[in-house]
Amino acid sequence: MKDTLFLTSSILVAFTGAQSLLNATAPFSQLSDFNSLLESFPDIAASLVTNLTSSSNRQTILVPSNDAFDDYREQRGSNVSSLSSSDLGDILNYHTLQGALSSSDIETPGGLVSNTALDNPTYAQREPLGDGSRQSQVVYISSTNAMGRKKIKARQINALMSSNVQGGEGREVELEPTPGNWSGGVFYVVNGFLTLPVNQTDTMTAQNLTSFVQGLNRTDVVDGTNSAQGLTCLCPSNDAFEAMNDLANADANATGPGSLLATLTRHGLTGSYYSTNFTDGDIIYSQDGYPILVSRAENGSVFLNDAMVVGQNFIANTGE
Repeated sequence: MKDTLFLTSSILVAFTGAQSLLNATAPFSQLSDFNSLLESFPDIAASLVTNLTSSSNRQTILVPSNDAFDDYREQRGSNVSSLSSSDLGDILNYHTLQGALSSSDIETPGGLVSNTALDNPTYAQREPLGDGSRQSQVVYISSTNAMGRKKIKARQINALMSSNVQGGEGREVELEPTPGNWSGGVFYVVNGFLTLPVNQTDTMTAQNLTSFVQGLNRTDVVDGTNSAQGLTCLCPSNDAFEAMNDLANADANATGPGSLLATLTRHGLTGSYYSTNFTDGDIIYSQDGYPILVSRAENGSVFLNDAMVVGQNFIANTGE
């Protein structure tokens, strides 16, 4: 009987929270498509707020604007509402961040990595937590100024100074910096849908890191790269890779410290590392134990040994 009462109470809280979110977003005409979507899929709407049984379980919802719905339709040739309930649930879970993030959180110098509600193993295969449980997927939020506006990145493309949210394949969406309030936390308006994370090599290809991907193919380690949980790849740009002409044309079957395989392995870190983890003077180690010194310049640039990081926090389903 107690279990039945608890379940009923949880469902009531979820639907009450979903209604609160609808009520909070209803006054904004640019969010009418989002409201219509939740009204059409009440079970999915309720699932967004199933953890609101205590005041400590707050959430930040990234609410796609009508422009985001239009952009999705133009890019995909169909409406987001045509997706299956499970696919739509995954997308909305990726737009649900753990904790109620304030404007100051969004503008954290150096950016912020935030866990989401997305834990479908198709998109979230990061290394397990200490107790063996699965980690949910993340987004990377960076704040910059562009003509007085703010964006947030969910990691999908590079952008001007602003606040951006960055998710799968490095795609970025812009976030309006002023939050709205609802009973379960806060919400921010974003101008696009985040892309769900894909595997490492598809994420690299989306960023045009073709030389590195070709090296992985030549050494027959693509499958291992894509299946390794919690792998962070430090990918040289095409220009940097091709500048090492001897390496680019090396025997793919060779082994040893100077081989193509050894060099690729040296650019892999075991664990999910983000730029927000890097502290000046830290020494981190590659998969084969190669030491890498982290340096931060006064302008915020990050160097790994003598190589400057020119793109960061591209989220893949197993790491970044």
